[in-house]
Amino acid sequence: MRKKTLGALIAFGMVLGIGGGLAWWFNGQAESHPETVASSSSSAIVKPKPKPKAKKVIKKKVTPKQTAATREIDDILRANRFVGTALVMHSGKAIYEQGFGYARVSEQKKNGLNSVYQLASVQKSFTAGLIMKLAAEQKLSLTDPLSKYYPQIRGAKQITLRDMLDMKSGLSLEAFPNTLNSEDGMIKFILNHIISQPRDIGKWNYAPVNFMLLAGIIQQVSGESYRQYFTENITEPWHLNHTGFVFNMAHKKAFSQGYQNNNQADVGTSYDAKYPESRASMLYQFGTGQVYMSAHDLFVGERNMLLGKLYPQSDVNVLLAPGSSSMYGGGAYVYPGYIRVHGLAYGYEATALVSKDGQDGVILLSNYYRANQLSQTPAIQIWNLLEGGQLNH
Repeated sequence: MRKKTLGALIAFGMVLGIGGGLAWWFNGQAESHPETVASSSSSAIVKPKPKPKAKKVIKKKVTPKQTAATREIDDILRANRFVGTALVMHSGKAIYEQGFGYARVSEQKKNGLNSVYQLASVQKSFTAGLIMKLAAEQKLSLTDPLSKYYPQIRGAKQITLRDMLDMKSGLSLEAFPNTLNSEDGMIKFILNHIISQPRDIGKWNYAPVNFMLLAGIIQQVSGESYRQYFTENITEPWHLNHTGFVFNMAHKKAFSQGYQNNNQADVGTSYDAKYPESRASMLYQFGTGQVYMSAHDLFVGERNMLLGKLYPQSDVNVLLAPGSSSMYGGGAYVYPGYIRVHGLAYGYEATALVSKDGQDGVILLSNYYRANQLSQTPAIQIWNLLEGGQLNH
């Protein structure tokens, strides 16, 4: 009896041992290869909740608060019947930004902060800056004779690039092409119609043809079109999102149409006549009046050149050295402590006064030309108040 009992106990123990071993083996397999549960009804598997997408934070543009200074600027602009966009910078900050009048009256579209306007002759300051950049890279020299690039022009050996930058070359262009299809065609037209007076070299005479030829020289030296070189060295690196060439300007959402009054003596704002511009005239303004900008882009562009972001800052005073009593030098009118640039064309007027340290600026861009109500007048009035410390309150 004892033997049977002992045998039963041993057998029972072996069963327990084998069973426990099998349970341990199956459990290990389950941990190494967990079962994929397809059913979403399983309470054992909880799907992770998707993370909520981060909300895009849109920063609101801070509009300068109304102060005694902004009210004073307002009064000046309204007294001068200003139409366009005004920007006033002081100590690197915008103290005044405002649009006046209509960009496109037929659509009741008003001028705003990002409205774009033709720069007209203000573009000459950028053409001069690109020439200075090439000079700094030793790809040309301001003392180069014009004959190095255009030997067919009479007296070209006596004319330097510096003379052309300062409007002292004795060159002029009176004819206007009947048809024009390209900038290269414009250069050919110039070479066939340019007037050269060697006896006038050294005498100041404002003639856009100087900068048309300088734009052609930029193309020769850089191996790129003027437009491409401008875009690669100014528009793109400075993120000027409201800048371009006039050929596609009318298709821009922020386009401001140029206007004038039929009655030249009228200083009101009747919007009774658009100021048209043909494609030939756009090509004719090669290097001298083909660029459009917003007020903010224009300030950034002029400021960046003054701060040495296009060519070395050590060359700023080299380029911006008045070549005559006109105070014109290197595409701008240069005064102690600041520069002034100005342009008029096809219903547009552009004026910018910027301190040489890039901290202060008055930018007025207008799309309404009135011979007896130029916007350069209030721009200078505001500048004088700004530099006189009267807009600090």
